[in-house]
Amino acid sequence: MKKWMWIAILVLLIILLSCKKQNKEELASLDKTQKKEEIFSVAQEFENKILSAIGNFEKGRASEGADLLLEAILLTKPSEYMPVGFENNILSAKEQFQHGNYGKAGELITKALLLIKSGSDITDTKDKKEPKAVEHIQRKDEQSAVAELVRNKILAAREEFKKGNADQGVILLLESLQLLGPRTD
Repeated sequence: MKKWMWIAILVLLIILLSCKKQNKEELASLDKTQKKEEIFSVAQEFENKILSAIGNFEKGRASEGADLLLEAILLTKPSEYMPVGFENNILSAKEQFQHGNYGKAGELITKALLLIKSGSDITDTKDKKEPKAVEHIQRKDEQSAVAELVRNKILAAREEFKKGNADQGVILLLESLQLLGPRTD
């Protein structure tokens, strides 16, 4: 009789341990699902901000569009993975855009861009010339050409994000925001 009692206890322990293991697997599966949903929601929020920014630019509301692009940039990485000073420059630029100070905002965007670009990237972009069509645009068409360049850079950045190349996407967004500032040439 003692033998049967020990067998029953042993079977009960095996059942309890297997239930505990199954519970841990379900929790791990739930954690993975929640992380995927969180990533999806951030990606969806990013996409919404990009599309809203394009819409604002098309309606002539540059400061609202710039704000949305800057918020989208901040969504791309946790702040601990950003270069030192990058987030501060972005937040300061956002504030300058809100106050209509596009020149100062452009300077801050340039500083942020320099923080994430490597030295070779900087010389490559300086060596590249704008297309001749852009160089020969008449003064009255200049605003529409700049607007088209901004739109094209934003759309190119969006494609880079879809490919998983967040760093290049951020660079393209920052370059599009630089175009909003006054020209120095």
